Amino acid sequence: MIVLSKVRREYRKFFRANAGKKIYNFTIQRIMQKYFLGLKSKLPSMSPIDKTWPARPYSFLDGVHAELRRIFHLWRCKKYRSQFTEEKKAVYEEKLEASELFKDKKALYPSSVRQPFKGDYLEISKNPKYQKLSSAVDEKILLADVVNKINRANGKGSSRLFLLTKKNVVLADQKTGQLKANVPLADLASVSTSTQTDGFFALKLKEGSASAVKGDFLLSSDHLIEIITKLHRIGSMAADREKLNIDISDEFLVQFKQDKVCVKFIQGSPKNGNSVSCKRKNNRLLEVSVPASS
Repeated sequence: MIVLSKVRREYRKFFRANAGKKIYNFTIQRIMQKYFLGLKSKLPSMSPIDKTWPARPYSFLDGVHAELRRIFHLWRCKKYRSQFTEEKKAVYEEKLEASELFKDKKALYPSSVRQPFKGDYLEISKNPKYQKLSSAVDEKILLADVVNKINRANGKGSSRLFLLTKKNVVLADQKTGQLKANVPLADLASVSTSTQTDGFFALKLKEGSASAVKGDFLLSSDHLIEIITKLHRIGSMAADREKLNIDISDEFLVQFKQDKVCVKFIQGSPKNGNSVSCKRKNNRLLEVSVPASS
């Protein structure tokens, strides 16, 4: 009797009572095999911005399906990044920093996303017109552009060459290349700009610094996003300087010699056309009118 019971236990796996479990396991294995093979043939493109993903065939695969989507996205992102040169990595890092600084904070930002950051817009080292200025700047020029310097007395602009190195901001006459100002980045306290679509920004200097004698600089540029991003990035990477503060507000104070002046940004009326206008209203107010459609 004992022997019969033992034999029955050993051979139970071959009896009909165990067939249901085997059929179930086989069915699940076949479903999973079909799922993986089907998913392999329907994978989305290798573009990291492609948000498509095949629908899962069975609800019990929800967790697995979501995890595979996450793993596939991380893998294709890694493959995409592996193609970058060091130079291209730096470009994308700057673009990421611009996003962190300006996205949903300044209306000008979306239009800048597709514009590549060129840095040297003037090819200043190759331009014989600026050879004397280029040789006077003994550091690598990270950005060279033409900006408008806003006159403190009446709000009118005058063209200036704007050069940025790892240690200085240089302003020079556009026609002659004559040096007008050389501001060490260590003397910069903060940068202010509006929330709107204009290109105005203020370089605010530390009180008591040698550069602050004539007061802060109010400038306007078509490449504001790039300029401020580069300024902030240089400050972030410098071990001997504090991170540069970026203030985004439609009203901020600037120091013009002995006077503190409020720079106020308003929505312009249609009669002003599509251009941004700047006007000194009184001793304490400089008003910038920004068209709503600009």
